Amino acid sequence: MDFTLNQDEQIVREQLRKFLDAEIRPLDDRWGDEEMTAERARELCKKLIPWGYMGGGSEAPEAQRTATIACIQIEELARVFPALAGVSGMTAGCAAAIAMGAHPEVAARLVEPLRQSDLVGCNAFTEPNVGSDPSGIECRAEKRGDRWIVNGAKAWISNGHIADVAIVLVQTDPEKGRGGFRQLVVDRRESPFESRDTPTIGLRAFPTSELHFSDVEVPETHTIGGWKKRGEDADPAAAFSRTLAAIASVRASTALISVGIAQRAFEIALAYVRERQQFGREIARHQLVSAMIADMATELDASRLLCYRAMHASGRPEVEASMAKGYATEAAVRICSLAMQCLGANGLAIENRVERCLRDARMLTIPDGTTQIQKLIIGRALTGMSAIR
Repeated sequence: MDFTLNQDEQIVREQLRKFLDAEIRPLDDRWGDEEMTAERARELCKKLIPWGYMGGGSEAPEAQRTATIACIQIEELARVFPALAGVSGMTAGCAAAIAMGAHPEVAARLVEPLRQSDLVGCNAFTEPNVGSDPSGIECRAEKRGDRWIVNGAKAWISNGHIADVAIVLVQTDPEKGRGGFRQLVVDRRESPFESRDTPTIGLRAFPTSELHFSDVEVPETHTIGGWKKRGEDADPAAAFSRTLAAIASVRASTALISVGIAQRAFEIALAYVRERQQFGREIARHQLVSAMIADMATELDASRLLCYRAMHASGRPEVEASMAKGYATEAAVRICSLAMQCLGANGLAIENRVERCLRDARMLTIPDGTTQIQKLIIGRALTGMSAIR
């Protein structure tokens, strides 16, 4: 498959990059390494809507909602403000899930405000004791009349601390196993829950949070899927299956954010080695430096192509997504580390940005399935045998 950009796609990338460099990059310089607030998240995401983010339109000519355009959008935004790529993508994904599976009245009330960035969204399934194996969910929801009563905690939730709306995976009947899971749409304005931000080494403007539910009442109609049958899915395991599908679908996007981060680090290193002089000549003329640049460019291209293939995949999209996520996130760490090496002592300085690229890249090797989990998924698909359980 040829992923060479056509003329229209090149125009989209050029115009989008021009906008992002002029309007968004300075905001990353100002806020990209600080804790994000809900107000700031709404303000920043609104700036992206005219350019096709958040499920909105696009000012770029002939921009179609294709997989290639989506790849361009994610990578280019991550190149200038990776945390914002995460914040906006999480909210857009929340809106899409509600639009596709929630009760029509719930969707009518929440989808457009999420897409217009009047609200911030998140998806909450991991817990203090549940990470790579979501089947062990402990957060409980008990039915009382026409409401669900939710008790429990969620951990490592992207956007959680600033979210107005959360899609929460809960267990309603442990005896049913996966069939007892439900996804609840929790509108924080009417079903308040507590949250706490968890400071991390990178992507500090992309909140990672704990959520705590103590007798939180959620209307019965706020389930995703099965609302025609008063909250009971036709497929009892549908909520769990949807959660796994959502995790798989976001992996390619996470990988593309890594590509954007790596691209930024590569550009900084490339410009530096062309100008920096040692031993009477540019350091790019030294073989070992040139070799590092070659390695960075090769891994960057390989990562990008894996991501594009995953975003276009049909048949076994989860395998392509795991390949992209597992390779690209680790490659981004290597690329950023090499970029730091190219800058020498200057690479250690905060003002040169490469150190933040490295911290941000390292953040993405863990969520949405660790690198090791991606390898197990790929191995299971290739051999037909699971090494997970």
